[in-house]
Amino acid sequence: MKIAVIICEYNPLQKGHVYHISRAVKDSGAKKVICIMSGNFTQRGELATADKYARATWAIKGGADMVVELPPQYVLTTAKYFALGGVNIADAIKGDVTLSFGSESGNLQVLKDIASFQEDEAFKTVIDEELKKGCGYAKSYAAALSQFNQYYAEALSTPNNILAVEYLKALNEIKSSITPHTLARLGGGYHQTTADEYPSASAIRSMWQKGDLQAIAQGVPQCVFEYFKSTPAKVWQGANEKMFSLLKFNINNIDLKNIHGVKEGVENRIAAALKESACWQELVKKLSTKRYTDAYLLRTLTNILISNTYQANDLQKQEIDFVNVLAVEKNSKDLLSAFDCRTITKSSDLPDSSLILRADNLYSSVRNNIPQYMQIVER
Repeated sequence: MKIAVIICEYNPLQKGHVYHISRAVKDSGAKKVICIMSGNFTQRGELATADKYARATWAIKGGADMVVELPPQYVLTTAKYFALGGVNIADAIKGDVTLSFGSESGNLQVLKDIASFQEDEAFKTVIDEELKKGCGYAKSYAAALSQFNQYYAEALSTPNNILAVEYLKALNEIKSSITPHTLARLGGGYHQTTADEYPSASAIRSMWQKGDLQAIAQGVPQCVFEYFKSTPAKVWQGANEKMFSLLKFNINNIDLKNIHGVKEGVENRIAAALKESACWQELVKKLSTKRYTDAYLLRTLTNILISNTYQANDLQKQEIDFVNVLAVEKNSKDLLSAFDCRTITKSSDLPDSSLILRADNLYSSVRNNIPQYMQIVER
């Protein structure tokens, strides 16, 4: 069976995502679409606007046939490991698989050329020099690349192109037989904050926080609009303050040096900033520097709260021995046997050591209780 796979967050699902799902089917000739989606926290380290089961249900109503979870250790990290985790799960699907991803470029060959760029010792030396200037890794990488190939550097100035290249690198790294396919994204870019026919997910979140329901309505499916209409943004904002309280209460009981992503010295900065801050927003502002992006800081704070001790080597070598199914279209239950590993459909069957359980417990503590089992959705 031909299957199209999309690695996603759908935070929230918008009309551009629905278009992507339909094109993934059309362009690949696939019979089914499986989405590999982040759970209750996103790659930016933020609480998702809606829990993972709600967002998975939206995806099914938007045209997907199954949604499985990308575990937190692959979500709350850099684009490299986000992509590697998603590709590893996709590679566990039996049959003829196409990985479909959006990009600003829309040109697969250009993205493949960038993914094949050889990072030799001279290149790594330039990255180190850029890092010493106080910039984060992503900016340092782009600055170094501009000295070797300006065209590649310009292409990597946009977030979807960056992820697209990481997907292609991951496919090469694991020597996967999956066919890559890219689609030029529609509408505003990631940092867009205003409405148009295809607003970005970040624009929709911004409209939600401003209470602009009319602007949201034109960019999302009806089921998503109904959720935002009934859920005030202050609920989400209040959850961040609960996370702040939990962090302040538990910080002295956690060995920060063992937490994923904690760089030398950051643990002291976090501990000091917590003592001086009165709320979540103030904490992030005090921590923010030119070198540490907000996304890195938010991921790190969330990783502390869920005690994520996975390190880069763990993520590089980790095998996929199960997938956690969040939702399936009622006529597509045959997909439960599509994976070459165990499929889990209820939280009680997850391993006790699973980071998924800890992330779910945190989300339930600060936001709301979530379902504990796969959703069967009628489209």
